[in-house]
Amino acid sequence: MKDTKNELEFVGWRETVCLPKFKLKDLRAKIDTGAKTSALHADKIEVLTINGKKIVKFLFITEEGKHLTIKTPFIEERAIKSSNGDKTVRPVIKTEIKMGKERFEIEVTLINRDMMGFKMLIGREALNGRFVINPAKHNLLNKTKKEKLQ
Repeated sequence: MKDTKNELEFVGWRETVCLPKFKLKDLRAKIDTGAKTSALHADKIEVLTINGKKIVKFLFITEEGKHLTIKTPFIEERAIKSSNGDKTVRPVIKTEIKMGKERFEIEVTLINRDMMGFKMLIGREALNGRFVINPAKHNLLNKTKKEKLQ
């Protein structure tokens, strides 16, 4: 559903997104306005220098159990305060995300999210100016106009 005033798409508290660069489709993501930056689950995170350029290499295990080794340019390290108040230093990457019909680049921190219910968290920097959140609904980007109104 579009907000006619601003033409922003509505999203629910969780959505299914794609990260085309990493060939990740139908990734369940939690929408979290309390988080500034988005986060992606990663195992075996390594920052490497190859031919004078820093990259991040990490393992992503899909919901189906498929193991993907991903290599992508390293942007920086950033101190992030988690919801429980702990600070961790995480690598930051940039990647394209597809949410509904929208495709855009976002910054993502890499962290082991095994204890969380979702492999990806979408923070407010990615949402700002693009989406309006309806916390009572979910998967609005993949529903028909009629389903969204119910």
